[in-house]
Amino acid sequence: MSRAARRAHPLWMRRAGARRQHGAVAVVAVIWLSVAIAALGALDVGNVFFARRQLQRTADLAALAAVQMIGSAGGCATAATAAQQNAAANGFTAGATTTINTTCGRWDTSKSTYFGTSGNPLNAVQVTTTQVVPYFFVGPSRNVSATATAFASNIDAFSLGTGIASINTQQSALLNAILGGLLKTSVSLSVGDTQSLASAHIKLQDLMVALGASTMQGLLGTTVSFQQLMVAMVTALQAGGDTINASILQKVAVAIPGEQNITIGDGGATSPGLLALGLATPNAAATATVNAFDALLVAAQIAQRSPDGTQGNAPVINVATGLAGVAGISLKVIKPPVLAVGEGGTLPNGTYRTMGRTAVVNVSVNLLPLTFAPISLNLGIGSISISALSTPIMLSLTSAQGTAALSSVDCESTRAATNATILVQPSIATVCVGANSTCGGTINVAEVTVWTLLTGTNELTKIAINGTGQLPLAPPSSQPVTFNGASGSFDSSVTVNSNAVGSDASTLTAQLLKMLPNTLQVTALGLNLTDVIQPLLSALAPVLSAALQPVFALLDAVLVPTLALLGVQVGTATVHNMSLTCGVSQLVN
Repeated sequence: MSRAARRAHPLWMRRAGARRQHGAVAVVAVIWLSVAIAALGALDVGNVFFARRQLQRTADLAALAAVQMIGSAGGCATAATAAQQNAAANGFTAGATTTINTTCGRWDTSKSTYFGTSGNPLNAVQVTTTQVVPYFFVGPSRNVSATATAFASNIDAFSLGTGIASINTQQSALLNAILGGLLKTSVSLSVGDTQSLASAHIKLQDLMVALGASTMQGLLGTTVSFQQLMVAMVTALQAGGDTINASILQKVAVAIPGEQNITIGDGGATSPGLLALGLATPNAAATATVNAFDALLVAAQIAQRSPDGTQGNAPVINVATGLAGVAGISLKVIKPPVLAVGEGGTLPNGTYRTMGRTAVVNVSVNLLPLTFAPISLNLGIGSISISALSTPIMLSLTSAQGTAALSSVDCESTRAATNATILVQPSIATVCVGANSTCGGTINVAEVTVWTLLTGTNELTKIAINGTGQLPLAPPSSQPVTFNGASGSFDSSVTVNSNAVGSDASTLTAQLLKMLPNTLQVTALGLNLTDVIQPLLSALAPVLSAALQPVFALLDAVLVPTLALLGVQVGTATVHNMSLTCGVSQLVN
């Protein structure tokens, strides 16, 4: 450096500049070091987030796999095994630094916490996966976890008493008469129409859309007329591609004068509705189906039910059957039946979550006078001739309510192994026979004349049947029935007998004939001679029983099918399992 340059830049200035350069390098070094640390920290944080995402994916898939097994016979243990196997298949194996925990419980949107470990049936699984993730650059390792909750509802749909397994021409005519009485119009469904409609199913989601509801909860709160409901059911059938049954159902989409409106959701016996939905999450029922024929019969009875659930205020429905030997049938729907859709198991108070019930009805059948050929008894010194009198017979039956409760649903990997168990309690009924609907008075059934060598032919007496009073039929006993998919379909019916005889018809006839000897009354010249000629009554009882057998058999042929079509049975209970839907698992948390 020249002297002039040194004078221009003294030493102290040159040293200060060097120091400034050294300081700038330090600052830059610190900045770059900070950037490096931040970058390395970002790598650690990114690794944590990547690990968390992998854990969440594993937990999601494991929960979905596990909840599919929660409704099987193995229950929670099988679900936990399924979760572990699924996690392992996706590259996650429990070890020293990784864990997987499975908790079985119940998902219930009506509860504040939604997921809980109490309640039944178990319908949800919560899976938590945990992994120790090391920080390579900025600190010690940390525990990272992810939790997933999945639920699946296994839904069965059934009815008690309503529906038909098969139908013939006479039953078809009776059905048309009953529907005509309920709908206050002429109904003409053929046997083929009825059989076709009995095989038709309506998806609840399609019904929800047809009625303009946005959720299943909204559907349950919908109140419509009978005609509006039928039109919506027609639309729902069309949405499912069933145009044939939609056309059949359109025939009965009529307005009923003076009807009660129909609420879709059932509020119990005091506030009846079409569907009793036993689900904690109503929207899970969207894929469930109900039988169109069952829904038609239940809706018609709801529309004509007693407004307050009492017999006195129930409208009288006259049924013109046109059947031989029957003068007429009248009925009152005191409480209608209900279709049940939901899960198995019980509520916290111990009652079953999903329950169906039969109708409570009063049915009176007015039979035409007895007709039978004269009967002769040879007594050695003479003979007795018994001939019928022209007095009609009135039979009145009042049913109590039968119930069916969905005990459990077991969803397995095959249809044949999948099953639903329903606990059935048949209804009690009381029946009486008399000269009028209150079963009062006596029924003059026969006139007895005696012929002897000494006196010739003389009218001896008239024989009558006293009103029987109320006879209890078929005290109930609960029985479980199980439906499975071995036939390829869960749409089937099973009848439970709660009486020793084993059928509606034989029970009714047997009970009435059993009472015959005790109800016979013999009068001669206006005097009651029942006690005096008891031996004669004992001899006449078997003869009259044989003569009355066809009459009471007519009751069986008319009354029993009438009750069955209304959802009422005597001593038996037919459960119609309409569908069983094993829940599609879904993540909820």
